[in-house]
Amino acid sequence: MKKKLFLTGPSGAGKSTIIRQALGSSLAYAGGFLTERIFDGEGRLLGFDLLPAAAALSDAGYQRWRFLDYSGKSPSKDNEVFRIHGVRLLQEAEYYPFVLLDEIGGFEMLIPQFRNALAELLNSDLPIIGVVKGAENAASIKSRFGLGDRFTLLTDNLRSVLDRDVDTVLLQVKGPGDPVASRIAKAWAEEYAPG
Repeated sequence: MKKKLFLTGPSGAGKSTIIRQALGSSLAYAGGFLTERIFDGEGRLLGFDLLPAAAALSDAGYQRWRFLDYSGKSPSKDNEVFRIHGVRLLQEAEYYPFVLLDEIGGFEMLIPQFRNALAELLNSDLPIIGVVKGAENAASIKSRFGLGDRFTLLTDNLRSVLDRDVDTVLLQVKGPGDPVASRIAKAWAEEYAPG
């Protein structure tokens, strides 16, 4: 089994759920980060928060940082969340037995400090499991936030680098509960995530 496994596919395909189910309680030992959708009591999307990876089991006691805010009239993004906290979580990942990156390939790719820390981590020998935004999702973000062609170039390059890397599997998830993706994620977790 290759050391790096990334799931990709459309929004709502269950990529993060597949990874969380495969890792189970091993999430407590993960370095890296996760992103989480935040809803109000009526089910309206308020935004997206960045958290340390271990918060996937329970976010009690963990700091969260809002990087996309949908609570106002128009959505807003906070680059500083990835410039400061995202970079720190990537750099600290080397102290953990494996890394969760859930998810990459969004507007954070425009932040040089984050890109550099991500490249260093991806070039390391650490086992990494994560989610990469699909091209359709990236196009939606580009349009919503007016990010321009540089964003497309950077996100396409990320997917291309992962796809060509001999130590990485970039796996397309077909839908919720995809049996192939679930089986591969479970096999990865059995080999690289402490139980």
